Amino acid sequence: MDTKLHAIVLAACVASSAYAQRPADAPGNENEDIAAYTETKQLDIPFKRLATLVMDGGERLLAGDTATQEIKVIGLDGKLLDTWQPGVVPESIDVAPDGTIYCGGKGKLAIIDRDTGKATTAVDAPDNVASDTDPRRRRGGNRGNMVAGIAVSDRDVFVTFGTGWSTGAKAKLFRFDRNLGNPVVLAEGLRGCCQRCDLVTRDGLVYVAENAVHRVVAYDRDGKILKKWGSRSRTGVEGFGSCCNPMNLCFGPNGDLYTAESGLARIKRYSVDGEFLGLVGYVGTTRFTRASNLAASCSNIALATTASADRVFVMDFQEGIIRVLEPRRP
Repeated sequence: MDTKLHAIVLAACVASSAYAQRPADAPGNENEDIAAYTETKQLDIPFKRLATLVMDGGERLLAGDTATQEIKVIGLDGKLLDTWQPGVVPESIDVAPDGTIYCGGKGKLAIIDRDTGKATTAVDAPDNVASDTDPRRRRGGNRGNMVAGIAVSDRDVFVTFGTGWSTGAKAKLFRFDRNLGNPVVLAEGLRGCCQRCDLVTRDGLVYVAENAVHRVVAYDRDGKILKKWGSRSRTGVEGFGSCCNPMNLCFGPNGDLYTAESGLARIKRYSVDGEFLGLVGYVGTTRFTRASNLAASCSNIALATTASADRVFVMDFQEGIIRVLEPRRP
């Protein structure tokens, strides 16, 4: 992309974020008192470009660094257990119910060995990832499209691939079998700012964070929309603020859907039907104040919870650290 055009796109994204970056419940305002958790510490593990975070079986964290092309294995006590070199850029990672690890990035998908961290199976993204009008497709650069999200059920692997820039970026949702074969397009034109379009799966459904339109959409495995919910709000805690939210999703141990909001550094809980269940808390990640290269990823803010939800780990892309939320003491 032309340098001047890139700067204009980033500035537009950040300006939109800045316009809505301080709702009534932002830190320092009265609604912060209703938060159930507070940030207690940051893990002392540095990253060059922290891109994704997921809980592995409730026993450890897997964190992807796209600059070093490594996956760091981290204990729940915050200690580094291992560093893997999977051979695939770790833009997104998920773990199946049976413990199989999946990773994707730069137009590649892979199954990762749990012990060595090496890819045992690796495939290219399907040829129809990009739309017919996407210039990357015409140039034959389709393999470079971002793996915007991976979610694995007991029978399927769901993947979103993103193309485009800023709020005009789009994503396609695919379903693969567990061997990463037989790709099927389930949905097209999903609105995920800067190619971010996170997703999670539970009970046979896949939930997509369509952040540029401030909603969560639930699909069945055949691509039928079963429900969608969410709305934009600059003042209330129940809606989604800033330019493009919710940015990231994860399921808590009791089936609640946790959402993370870029720019606001805010974590909340909802039922799978969209009922607001409470404000979890805030992390100290810097809010947008000016255009910068950091805005290109819309401050991806992946999160994971322990099996007892006594800790919530939140990825701070801008600082390259993992922050920890714990229940507030009486």
